[in-house]
Amino acid sequence: MNLSLKQLKVFLGVANASSFTKTAQSMHLSQAALSAIIRELETQLQCRLLERTTRTVSLTEAGRMFYPTAMKIVEALERSVIELNELGRQKQASLLLGCTPMIAASLMPQVLARFAQIQPESHIELVDRPPSELLKMVEEGDLDAAFGIFFSQLSGIERVPIFPTRLVAVSSADEAASGLGPTQRDGVRWSALEGLPLITLPKDNPLQRLIEASLSKEDITVGRRTVVGHLQTAIAMAHEGLGVAIMPSFCEHICQHYRVRIDVIRPEVEFSFYRITRGGRDTLTVLDQFTEMFAEAAQKKPVLVTNGSR
Repeated sequence: MNLSLKQLKVFLGVANASSFTKTAQSMHLSQAALSAIIRELETQLQCRLLERTTRTVSLTEAGRMFYPTAMKIVEALERSVIELNELGRQKQASLLLGCTPMIAASLMPQVLARFAQIQPESHIELVDRPPSELLKMVEEGDLDAAFGIFFSQLSGIERVPIFPTRLVAVSSADEAASGLGPTQRDGVRWSALEGLPLITLPKDNPLQRLIEASLSKEDITVGRRTVVGHLQTAIAMAHEGLGVAIMPSFCEHICQHYRVRIDVIRPEVEFSFYRITRGGRDTLTVLDQFTEMFAEAAQKKPVLVTNGSR
């Protein structure tokens, strides 16, 4: 006797649907091929499993006896295949991850280096793109996961918050150039930004829309605006005293390379930093491990340079 998984799945499909036609369609087989598989199974078992009439298909007594055994065999085999595939992927995990350029330049190098020491059998490739491109690449299956600020919950995308962040003001470490006055332990009020030059992202950027909404809520009118495409550019311009940049608090990790000060803006505006994956996709243990390590590094306070040269 040489029973196959395909024979068992075809038998179960017909038994559940009570139809050769529907089962053939769902399993992408011709009715002739499906009927041949059932005949072969019945020949091997030396008994009829299905009673076929002009209107329906029903189980014979032998079929009713065989059904639970066939179900257990199929479930056990499929469960074993999933477990073995997962084990193989964890042992030889290759992940393609995405993040924004600022994260790639500040946080990712240290996380990748540490992860390579802990998981030497895993291989991780990194892509740095703007959030909109990362989202599209995850949707199309070109990335296993991406890290960033993704404000909208989209259909087909699983969005997992991995740590909280808040808006801060980044300005020159020189008090006169900063325009924010003496450094305060508890940060600055939104009102401190009144009339100051601002370094902003494009107005259609989701983060910038949040910043604009916050300024409007506090009834703040800023001075001239300098629009840039990347957060790191805004930090570099703030370093030179060209204005104040409002950005997420995780920017501290790139700010340590510049002579800038960072002030929490109060009332605080908090939001989440996310990991996104395509919906319905199995999450590998190795991805969860990397995410945990990344979140830990992101929330660790860096030592900021506030005097001396760059």
